[in-house]
Amino acid sequence: MARFSLRRTLALLAATAAVAAPAALAPTTANAAPLPGGYAARTLDDGTRVTVRLVGEKVGLQGASVAATPTTREGWLSGTVLVTVNGKTVKYAAVTPGYDVGCQVNFSGGGASTGAGADTQGATNNVNAGGAVTLGPGKATWIPVINTTSGESTAYKYYTVNTYTFTGPTGSVTYSQQPFRLNGCAGYASARARIIVEVSTASVRTWVTLIGQQFSLG
Repeated sequence: MARFSLRRTLALLAATAAVAAPAALAPTTANAAPLPGGYAARTLDDGTRVTVRLVGEKVGLQGASVAATPTTREGWLSGTVLVTVNGKTVKYAAVTPGYDVGCQVNFSGGGASTGAGADTQGATNNVNAGGAVTLGPGKATWIPVINTTSGESTAYKYYTVNTYTFTGPTGSVTYSQQPFRLNGCAGYASARARIIVEVSTASVRTWVTLIGQQFSLG
């Protein structure tokens, strides 16, 4: 099984980068609350079977006023994404794990969705290092779990890396105490996992998305 950990060196897109979660933002494990994770599956037109599982999902919150500001939520997320791709002509699969985060937004549903490449585009322009994002009422965005860089030049097409790609039948992404911070939200805040898996075969290129259950950020 191909395996990826945010605590280890990444080998993505023929480049190497290190990812480390800032210790100052990580709450103690005693604050961890289990989340239900999720499951998605799809059989492609050429018979390839794709399954996506999110297991061991947890969230830790440091409260609504870490920076003495009631509009701030801060904490961390942990989990493991397991992907299986069974087919005769599979070229690769690419896993892009992340979370929808909203301020006074109700994320309905959970489960799976499918679609074209547009599904892989998250509104990440306002996400800073360490998973910090600023949202007003009624606003939501997607924050990546994998958030690193490749190469030395920002002009490089693949400089920003949010995806883990593998070529075997199975792959996994494990993230542990990945920090996040939501600023500017005076009302209730919530989030849910959104795991996007791109699959390319000899005749099909498509995306399968696992959508987790909504949980409160306070």
